[in-house]
Amino acid sequence: MITLKAEKRNPNVKAKKLRREGYVTGILSGKEMKEPVALQFDAAEAAKFIKANKEGTQIYLDIEGEKVDALVKNIDYNPIEKQLMALDFQALVAGEKVSTTVAVKLEHTELVQGIVEQEMEEIHYKADPANLLDTIVIDFNGYPADVRDIHVKDLPIPEGKQVHFITPEDAVVVHIGEYEAAPEEDEDAEGAETEAK
Repeated sequence: MITLKAEKRNPNVKAKKLRREGYVTGILSGKEMKEPVALQFDAAEAAKFIKANKEGTQIYLDIEGEKVDALVKNIDYNPIEKQLMALDFQALVAGEKVSTTVAVKLEHTELVQGIVEQEMEEIHYKADPANLLDTIVIDFNGYPADVRDIHVKDLPIPEGKQVHFITPEDAVVVHIGEYEAAPEEDEDAEGAETEAK
């Protein structure tokens, strides 16, 4: 599992000052914690982390040598300034279900006889830590050719994983449209044009 190093931060120090010093701020919270823990991360390491991971990723937080099983709950990124502002995490407890999201990836779309339109890039679901998902992969290699819609209830869940979908199960994740046929030329009109010449 991925590990991200963190330090406890002084909540009296403003986030803006810490960002100038090369840090990103964050919070770790959880039901069994008395109060949230204020954190700070090396900005370069945090930037590298969000390039490879999204909200809903399960990781270990290494907080000054203490490892905590956690879930990425929120990534606050400023697209205008292209700056990571904050990272928020939820401490996980064995057996306790959490609500989160999982990314949906498509593979071998070039094999599909039609136009692939991905309607949803992530799905909301609930599960305990042992059943959290990294990604859901829809592999079109060998997929039935007559399928036009893939719904949430059709998604391939890894064997042994038990999840409860929060996104409606009849919601369309992927739609496969048909190619438009090229318009046929009007033979009568073409013949008339030839005679006129």
